[in-house]
Amino acid sequence: MKEWIEDELVTADLGDNRLQKRMKIILERLVESPMVSIKSAFKGWAEVIAAYRFINNNQTTVESILKPHQNATLQRIKGYERVLMVQDTTELDYSTKKSLKGTGPLSSTNRQGFFAHNHLIITPEHLCLGVWHTQIYARNENEHGKAEQRKQKPIEEKESYRWLEGYQDACSLAELVPDTKIISCADREGDIFDIFDEWNQRRVNDLAVADWLIRCKHNRNIIDEDLKIITDNKIRDLLETSPTLGTISVHVKRTEQNKKVKDGSRKKVIRSARVAILEIKSTKVTPKAPYRKGKKFSEVSFYAVMAKEKNPPKEEEAINWVLLTSVDITDFDSAIEIIELYRARWEIEVFHRVLKTGCKVEELQLKSDESTKVTIALYMIVAWRVLYVMKLGRECPELPCDIIFEEDEWKSFWTIVYGPEGLEKKPSLGEFVKKVAEYGGFLGRKGDGHPGPQAIWQGLTRLRDFTIAWQVYVKKEPFILKPTK
Repeated sequence: MKEWIEDELVTADLGDNRLQKRMKIILERLVESPMVSIKSAFKGWAEVIAAYRFINNNQTTVESILKPHQNATLQRIKGYERVLMVQDTTELDYSTKKSLKGTGPLSSTNRQGFFAHNHLIITPEHLCLGVWHTQIYARNENEHGKAEQRKQKPIEEKESYRWLEGYQDACSLAELVPDTKIISCADREGDIFDIFDEWNQRRVNDLAVADWLIRCKHNRNIIDEDLKIITDNKIRDLLETSPTLGTISVHVKRTEQNKKVKDGSRKKVIRSARVAILEIKSTKVTPKAPYRKGKKFSEVSFYAVMAKEKNPPKEEEAINWVLLTSVDITDFDSAIEIIELYRARWEIEVFHRVLKTGCKVEELQLKSDESTKVTIALYMIVAWRVLYVMKLGRECPELPCDIIFEEDEWKSFWTIVYGPEGLEKKPSLGEFVKKVAEYGGFLGRKGDGHPGPQAIWQGLTRLRDFTIAWQVYVKKEPFILKPTK
């Protein structure tokens, strides 16, 4: 446990060596017991007090906590030809924490908390390399105005500005790793014309530029490139009339959603589990730029890809994805590749679930918004580690387990599972992670597939207990609660 923490925080610079040592201890405790309260995670009252002093110190900020992790992430990025910088926003609900200062309204005014806009680095194989950036903020009470009023504001005064900032961050990363292709990826909220314009201006001015991949939200009118006029056709219309490049089959899980309908009410929409056949189409589009007071957008062209379900079940809405991208789509294979890249975006949803359900950040009992944000940043590193172990066990199961786990960890656990004879052969990472997950509730039956993050984080907690027992009773290392100054 300690080895990877040392490596991850090697560049930490909090201005005081004592703070840096304390950060490593705190992170170790949180990784060992991600699901318990801060008081329960630490060994004795002295450590608890030291942890509270750390998160309330003026030198510990969200930025200073994540900086060494960001540096370590940068080194991991350099090992790949292409990565996605996925950005998304999640709500952190602290409605019941009345003593917590600095919160604001969430999606409804009767709920209070923070929004966390996160950037995760994901490989095309869905391996999470790290948290590149987070913006944890509270919405102002006055920002619940009418949509028309918000539209009149410049982009810098809107919440949507964070999506443009995210793309600019991706461009900055592209400059740091010129040998790695960076693709900024976002869901429908990230469909803002400012990103397209930023990409175009950077190319014109020969600046560092990242590609982008965004799910379409606005069905914009398109410009006829030959006649240079705005047509009545829209992006989806043009895709519908484009030739089919081919079809693919995808496994669809059963889902239930409350969707808003035209009259403003919400309707439960159920999608059944099935194998869906999707038709793939693609075309190049030049969309009409929106009106923006005091700003004139340049004309920009890019590609759109549609994946639409053939013959959906009766009374069910067909799957219909429309993706916009700066990546050239020249044939069926490149269209499929962009769809597969977009599917990697789901990893940020899993990350948010680990952060909230596994690390229970919404149950923090802190009074200050700043100390709460610092603690959330620490837990983000913990959540990343859970995902990293889970995915590496899936994607590289043949690797030796000690590439992730220390000797005391795998030996203690393997002895519990198989007895002393289990140590005759070092297990692979895949079989070790799967067995850890079984101790976290994963059944491991033939049709169960791979273990999920919940089984992983619960199993890692059991692993920590086995490791301590091994060190005390087998290696005869004293387990002493040392007072912390």
